[in-house]
Amino acid sequence: MTEPKFFHIGQFLTKRAFLSTFFGAGLIVITEFLLPWLGILQIEALWDWITPVTIMFTIAIILVSSAMAKNVAASILLATAAILSFYTPYSTLDYGFISVVIIYAVTAFFAGFFSTVRITGKSALLTIGIVMGLQGLIGAGVSFFTTWEGAVSNFHDNSIGIAHGGGMGTFPLYDVIVGAFSLIYMIVFIILSRRNVTVEHSSKKFEIIGQVLIFLGIVGSLIFIVFSHEIFTSTTAASVFGETNTYYLNGLFAKMVDGQFMAVQLLNAFYILPIVGFVIGIGMALIVYQRANGTSNFMRFNHQGTFLTLNVAPFLIICAYSFILQNAMGFASYFYIRTSTWFTIFTEFTNLLLINMLVAYIIFLIITLIRRMATK
Repeated sequence: MTEPKFFHIGQFLTKRAFLSTFFGAGLIVITEFLLPWLGILQIEALWDWITPVTIMFTIAIILVSSAMAKNVAASILLATAAILSFYTPYSTLDYGFISVVIIYAVTAFFAGFFSTVRITGKSALLTIGIVMGLQGLIGAGVSFFTTWEGAVSNFHDNSIGIAHGGGMGTFPLYDVIVGAFSLIYMIVFIILSRRNVTVEHSSKKFEIIGQVLIFLGIVGSLIFIVFSHEIFTSTTAASVFGETNTYYLNGLFAKMVDGQFMAVQLLNAFYILPIVGFVIGIGMALIVYQRANGTSNFMRFNHQGTFLTLNVAPFLIICAYSFILQNAMGFASYFYIRTSTWFTIFTEFTNLLLINMLVAYIIFLIITLIRRMATK
């Protein structure tokens, strides 16, 4: 079989890439449009435990299909299918359609790219350290800005308990701790990536431990969120964010005009994905050590590469729709995302992404088992 290369357009016509894209796009249309349109994904029994109130599985399909197709053309087509199939409970999506483009384009591209790229173990460790470290800095930086803007006061004024940055008076102690840990994490991986290590493995123990760590990182964070949250309605949301931002959130996440949203009470929502990323990064480092026979040989992240991109999409969304940029473009009088809304965007995206990552993880596990049985 031809060695898969992500940017080789011609390889899209291989059976693996074409069928993965074809069936993936078909499933995306079902999960992104048909099921929410019919209201099938609105399970009221879950609303007291976790939001979004309409759980979409489009991201999981994109992760799996992009990882299997391993081609940029496939990733583009899968993202396009999701964007064109996007369902909104309103007659039109008046605000924030670029958010949909960002979420699905970023997810599809990086899931395919990181699953396909063939690199040495040293380069893999360097990639993990930089990617996960930067995402930790994103979380700390966004949290610091919301604290500086006093955005959390809108939640407290409406009696919503929500975790936020801060610490010692006006000094953003927690943000500094997360930012410092992110830098240390990055530096440690950079140091490890400079070492040549060659080992012969007699078992798959490092791969297994790494897989378990990734699984525990995803599941553990979901359990934590479920038991440390507060749910609030669209009416309360309108008091916190305003009508247009609530309209935007309902269209993007709830898929209903009177959706509910979540506030995490015990851990700043901006820290959750970075912390998950730190755990996943350690798990992936063990997998790299196994597959690259240390650090010197070549390897691929394969399915695990889809878990590298975590909070990049919501960060790009708040940047694109910030008051500063929208005002510079002359659109601020029409729509911009308020700083207080950033908490809910990150929270809803975090919940949705973690659920989809768990589904994708299970699908990847089933595919791996089937392949091993077929090989035997």
